[in-house]
Order: sequence, then structure tokens, then C-alpha cells
Amino acid sequence: MTAGSAGPVVVSARLHPDPAHLDAAVAAVLAAVAGIRAEEGCEQYDPHLADDGSILVVERWSSREALAAHSAGAPVQVLRNGLHGLTTAAPEVTVAVALD
Repeated sequence: MTAGSAGPVVVSARLHPDPAHLDAAVAAVLAAVAGIRAEEGCEQYDPHLADDGSILVVERWSSREALAAHSAGAPVQVLRNGLHGLTTAAPEVTVAVALD
């Protein structure tokens, strides 16, 4: 079974902030939210603090092209710059498309 490439793309991104810098990491994520939500094709961008201290971001993009533009865009660079030195591991990113 394969999913189609057209249509919305759902992304989950788990960020791993250093517990000693959790407040700064949360602030960095929140500082980037408005810019990311304003990007063309962004249908959802919602960060959550998970029970394990990680930050889970649930995203929905109108297409793979919109996601690719986001990945190379200035708003996500604001996020990357803000998180620099505040995490203990690389982000875990999962990209998925609907089966129907």
C-alpha cells in the first residue's frame, strides 16, 4: 500500500531541549510560531510540551512543495537559530500523507 504524494502533508517534529535550558527552548519555539504559521501552505503548526520534557510540534502543510519551502525558509531558520545550543539531540521528524 502506498500513499499518494498529492495533498496535505502531516509532520511531527520532536525537539529535545536540554532540561537546564527548557524555558529558553520553549521561548525560542514560541518566537518562531507566528512567522511559520504565516508561511504559504501552513495549515497547522502547534507546539506542545510532552511529559518527557521534549517539545512535540504537530504540523500540517498543503503540499510537499509547501513543506520544502518551509524547510528552506527564513521563519524556520529563526527557530533553528533560537534553539542553537539548547538541545541535547537532533530533532526527530516524521513526514506522513493520508492513506485515502
